[in-house]
This record gives sequence, structure tokens and C-alpha cells, in this order.
Amino acid sequence: MSSMAASDVKALAEAAACIGARPFKDATGHWANSVEIALMDTILSASAVVDGAYGAGVLPRLRAYKAFRGPADMMRLLATMGPFALDDFVAEQHHKEQLMNAAAALMDAGVHAAADVDPQSTTQREALVSTEGVPELAWDYFLIMLNINTPLGAQLRNAWLDDFVARSLGDSKLDVAARDVLLAEVTGLLHAEHYRKSFGRMPEFTLPQLWQAIFRSEYARATS
Repeated sequence: MSSMAASDVKALAEAAACIGARPFKDATGHWANSVEIALMDTILSASAVVDGAYGAGVLPRLRAYKAFRGPADMMRLLATMGPFALDDFVAEQHHKEQLMNAAAALMDAGVHAAADVDPQSTTQREALVSTEGVPELAWDYFLIMLNINTPLGAQLRNAWLDDFVARSLGDSKLDVAARDVLLAEVTGLLHAEHYRKSFGRMPEFTLPQLWQAIFRSEYARATS
């Protein structure tokens, strides 16, 4: 790896760390088996300030909720928990209301677990984006967080990776192949750093986890 490439890897690793790219036990880089976490991510990350330690609070709340609920995959959890039960994870009143209202609307549209989400369903899409304060882009981000592939989702993923890399490297333009090699090297560097600092206790940091952090950051930027 050339000195220029090494500097690019370091710069991109620092940018990724700033937006909360960290290992997460049992996380794969998406919430495919946790529909309620995908919904929380979608609502809490919209217009969020994600720069700073651990993604400015969004990721820690998702991690805490997932640790508390375990392997749950039920929209009913958010729809019926009530505002007081969400206090430990969601500080903002408007976010609590959005979460409960969106969860209830999605349940009415047939979404009880991740397997129920239909990317072609206009009814399900409207159930989410018609919730007061939830942006139009939320549906596409929700599908990405569930690891559901669509043509628009593929375009968004690619554009968001390009934009993040370009911004982190001072608007350097890379082709897709070079970008993907760079992101893979960044993943390896971050994994080595987390492993060393935790004395081997941190779980593996993977490329999909890096993508997840980037997608969250770009979604927040796009909806701000």
C-alpha cells in the first residue's frame, strides 16, 4: 500500500470512527432480524447530528435497546411499550410519539416482524412516511436497515458510500473498485484498533458494520 493510500485509509478510518463505526456484538451491519430496531434507527437517525463520539448518541441508544430486548423481532414492542417504558432509550418526546405511532400504523399495515415487510407495498410505505415528522426518505432507509434490496436502495447505498468517501478524502474521486478496496482496508484497520484497545474483548468489526455507520450518517445528512 502506497503512502498516499495509507494516508487515505487513516483519514477515512478517522472519519468513520467519528460517525460511530464500532464493533457491535451480534450485529451484522443491518437489523434484518429486529424490525423494531430498524424502525428506531430510521426515526432517531433522521436529521440527527451524527458526528462525535459513538454517532452522537443514536447508536448507543439502539445498542442499549437491543441489549435490553434481546433477539426480539416484534413491532408490537414499540407500539405498546408506552412513553415511560421508552424513557431509558429515547429522550425526546416527539421521537417517542413517532415511534409508537409509526409502529402502530405499520402493524395495521400487516408488519409484525421483519419478514412481513414488503418493499413493494404502498400501504406499508405510507404507514411509515405519513407519521408526522417522518421524512419521505425514511422508507428507503428502513428497507436498507432491514437488508432488503431494491433498485432505489442499491442506488442510495452506492451514492452514500461515494459521498462519504469523497467528503472524508477532500472530494477525491474514486472508481467503485478502488472505493471498495479502500473501505475494506479501513475495516481491517478499525478492527485491529478496537481489538488492541479492548485487549481482544471486542467482537469483530466487519465491512457491513462500516457500511451501516456510513448509511446512517448520510441519511441523517440527507434529511437534515
